[in-house]
Amino acid sequence: MLKTIFATLLMATSLSAAASAQTVGLATTKGGATEQIATALAKTISEKSGLRVRPQVMANTSQYLPLVDSGRVEFGIANFPQTSNAISGTGMSEGQPNPNLRMVASLIPFNAGLMVTEKSGMKTMADLKGKRVPRFPANSLGDFIIRASLQTAGLTYDDVSSVPTANFPAMFEALKDGLTDVTIATAGSQSVLDIEASTGGVLFLNYKDGDQTVLAQNLPGTSLKKGSQLAASPGMSPDSTIFFYDYTLFANADVPNETVVKLTKALYDGKQSLQAAGPIWSEFDPAKLAHVTTVEYHPGAVEFYKSVGIWSGK
Repeated sequence: MLKTIFATLLMATSLSAAASAQTVGLATTKGGATEQIATALAKTISEKSGLRVRPQVMANTSQYLPLVDSGRVEFGIANFPQTSNAISGTGMSEGQPNPNLRMVASLIPFNAGLMVTEKSGMKTMADLKGKRVPRFPANSLGDFIIRASLQTAGLTYDDVSSVPTANFPAMFEALKDGLTDVTIATAGSQSVLDIEASTGGVLFLNYKDGDQTVLAQNLPGTSLKKGSQLAASPGMSPDSTIFFYDYTLFANADVPNETVVKLTKALYDGKQSLQAAGPIWSEFDPAKLAHVTTVEYHPGAVEFYKSVGIWSGK
């Protein structure tokens, strides 16, 4: 009888704690590596912080940046070029600044590039001349990546056959269906595995030494990386050269400091959980959560990073 009463009380206490947990939204896009990242973050943070993180899936990053800026969603994720552009109102966010966004963490290097099928015979950006290339809406991330990549080979949209493309999931399907000849892809992502299984083999096109300058002019914070620096992934060899930029977590400036402290502590303690979520997390390093300091951080994040000795900003 006493055991039954104790079990009942324990269950009631657990249910009460779950019901009282603070729920926060995490804005993300549908499909691809971004949704993979959001799912892993939500699981790890919810398990380790007492916060209940719910991904808010939307069509694209430009749709949810204003929602986080206005405080309608607490947190969001995006690559560093988009985040820095959004804060300053430049590039992809030209004339549309989001002054209430604050950096919370640099999560992982986002290793990406342009990928083709092995049977296409293409190996370099110059091989895209005359090929069917996705064309995203102007000033979207996809548009910036495609234009910058073509520029590294002295090409423009005039040199290829443009295929109107709404978003990244549509782009992945187009390559699988044989409607395009190339896709933007993230090394180690589920979308790469799916395309490889569907097409029989994939290959990342190589960037040349010196292309970093062109890429960084279009996509702030972008650098080149060799395949030898990465975990094994379809389409990559040790001699492959792709690009990377940091993937970031940001918040509305008015999210309480204590909430952000809980969240950053969960990230700092969550290496094992995050890396178990897949190869895209293989380079996650808690010591580098605050290594990018060219944009303003949320004070709650600064407070925690100072407490563990990894803050190097002002």
